[in-house]
Amino acid sequence: MKLWAKLGRDVVRLPVLMFIHGESYEWNSGSSYDGSVLAGYGNVVVVTINYRIGVLGFFPSLDGTARGNFGLMDQVAGLHWIQENIKEFGGDETNVTIVGHGHGAACVNFLMLSPMARGLFHRAIMQSGSALSPWAIASDAVTHSRNLAKALRCPDEPDKNSVMVDCLRQRSVDDIIAVDLRVPTHLTAFGPVIDGIVIPNDPAVLMSDTNSFYANYDLMFGVTKIEAYNQFTAHDERNGIDPQRRDRLLRTLIRNLFSYHLQEIFLTVVNEYTDWTRPALHPISTFDSIADSFGDALIVSPIIRAGLMHSRVKKSTYFYNFAYQTEEGDFNSRSGCIHGQDLAYLFGAPLVSGMQFSFFSNNYSRAESALSETVMTYWTNFAKTGDPNGAANSDERNTANAKGRVQWPPYDDIQQQYLTIAMKPKSKDHYHAHRLSYWLNLLPQLHTPGPSNADEHHLLEAHDDPLSYDGVVRSSSLSAPTPLSHYFTTHSTADTIDATVGPSVVNSTHNSSHMLATPTRTAPVLADKTHQQSALDSGAAKANGNSSNASVSMIVQQSTYSTALSVTIAIGCSLLILNVLVFAGVFYQRDKNRLEAKLIRKNYQIQKMDELSMTKNPSSQSPLKQHSGPIDANSATVHLHSNSIQSDPYVPGMAGMAGMAGMATSSQKHSHNSMLISQDSPTTLSCHVPMASGNRLAHVSMANTTFHNNSVRTLPRMDHKVATVNVINTGANTATLGHQQRHTMSHEMRV
Repeated sequence: MKLWAKLGRDVVRLPVLMFIHGESYEWNSGSSYDGSVLAGYGNVVVVTINYRIGVLGFFPSLDGTARGNFGLMDQVAGLHWIQENIKEFGGDETNVTIVGHGHGAACVNFLMLSPMARGLFHRAIMQSGSALSPWAIASDAVTHSRNLAKALRCPDEPDKNSVMVDCLRQRSVDDIIAVDLRVPTHLTAFGPVIDGIVIPNDPAVLMSDTNSFYANYDLMFGVTKIEAYNQFTAHDERNGIDPQRRDRLLRTLIRNLFSYHLQEIFLTVVNEYTDWTRPALHPISTFDSIADSFGDALIVSPIIRAGLMHSRVKKSTYFYNFAYQTEEGDFNSRSGCIHGQDLAYLFGAPLVSGMQFSFFSNNYSRAESALSETVMTYWTNFAKTGDPNGAANSDERNTANAKGRVQWPPYDDIQQQYLTIAMKPKSKDHYHAHRLSYWLNLLPQLHTPGPSNADEHHLLEAHDDPLSYDGVVRSSSLSAPTPLSHYFTTHSTADTIDATVGPSVVNSTHNSSHMLATPTRTAPVLADKTHQQSALDSGAAKANGNSSNASVSMIVQQSTYSTALSVTIAIGCSLLILNVLVFAGVFYQRDKNRLEAKLIRKNYQIQKMDELSMTKNPSSQSPLKQHSGPIDANSATVHLHSNSIQSDPYVPGMAGMAGMAGMATSSQKHSHNSMLISQDSPTTLSCHVPMASGNRLAHVSMANTTFHNNSVRTLPRMDHKVATVNVINTGANTATLGHQQRHTMSHEMRV
């Protein structure tokens, strides 16, 4: 036993924390933990104890010849010492909290249930362990005791228990410890046993009773992110796990933890912890999933179950998840905080960074030191008042609002709120609810012996009770499958999950004259594929050639999603081609617009040059020239030749050109000039043309009109479009159309 307390004698006695080490029932020591920083910062008295472990501490009781649970009795003795002597060190014997980690947390849970520890403590903190974990109780300690005696050449017969115990007492401790027993993985050879005295009954039964000793204590419990990290090697974490090894690990876990319907449990665990959103499993993701499944099975779901049962009593219950991973710790796991990393922050190791403190790392940041202060404050507040947030009238440093600490809500079976402890603590609810519901709800219903009649194994509970249905149901027959069998496909799982299919409804073969019965087993085993297939085919070999034989198999595979992937690629390529076409059209339109703009600028420059040349040579200009009005495509061409205007049809595809001036004189023919006149709609064209004599106004209402020598005539055409030509003539010529003549100062044409 070690004790840390403040120097001097205070008037007010301090709360007491007794820490019970864990990690294993076979090794470890309480002397490895230094409680000085926790005692000084939290203003409490810290006590660590040692207790007998292994075969020396948990050798089972054999017909009254030996007492079991010596290790638990040592812990009870430590509590008695605190009650009798802690006041001499400034501690308060009426305010004692026991804290345990791992196997030590299971011991804390046992002490909460034991009548031997009644009244010796008042609160409990369980970190990463509980009495409901499958390794917490040595369920087969008697068998291992006989194997130990046999290895040490002592009598191992059941009727010679006293002789065996006396023989073992004659052996040295070194000889006893040196014996290598083959203990099933995940289970315990020597540990606490239900002896009716220290542990009076099954822990689950005791905890479910709201009037048991379990209801007399305040409880804080919690877990880290990866609780089963120590079940794997560094190579596994670094390189991942292939599906075949995953299946072997899971089969070992299931065979050692369960007794009934092992194949169904195996298949459902694989299904629950497979990421079906990925087309192919990566070894790293496989490692992550199996690490989660091991942690949930061995630690998380049992402690959650214990917390849920405690939340139904009147005492306070608090749950936490320690999610922060030390940056420069000994285990730089990429996945997050692992089992045991929270202990460094509880004992204040970051506050003495740079010094060798217990077995913790000695390199921490300032932020990690602040996190350690937060953890110590929460824990010591709970030890003082039963509330980790601290009492309202307590020291401000220890309240929840100090230094950014958040309010920690109590845990109950409805809201299931908890605190995530990290650099920024957050209050959340329903910790991994879906995953844990498998272990807490579904698996207990699967793990039942089943009916004595093997055929009833395939039926529902209360199968023949009509009140248990809502609607019409078909008659039940196990003789032959219906045509519904085409909905299922027999598929080998060797390439996916490498699952062995056992004697169950998951993969069964029937015919019209035979109903398969589950083989009787003397012990729960998982046979290999060959044995299982032979068991399935026993009694049905005669039906191999029968055409009425059908097979119904549940598809348990990891889909490659090849069809979905092909569709996705096709859609992606189509969208890519569409985008290319859109971009090509945009660039083509842009180049076309640039070309048209270039042509317009060029024509404009030509016009300016013509105007400039006419300005330099005034004699070539007509007295009057003007062209205005909208010009459209599909227009005729007007030629101005020495006092004549000619309209030629069928000049398609020309864009309208506004502002072009026709130039002509009464005595001389100049260069060919063209103006476009629309034939699609009435268009106004005003031209000032000098004429030799006469002032006539001619109104022309026909297209294809040619003006020669001051006269107007109409060219015949099959398709006519009305056009009005206004010719403004300032000369003396006469424009004639039919019998109409007028004298005016000008001629006006409208087209």
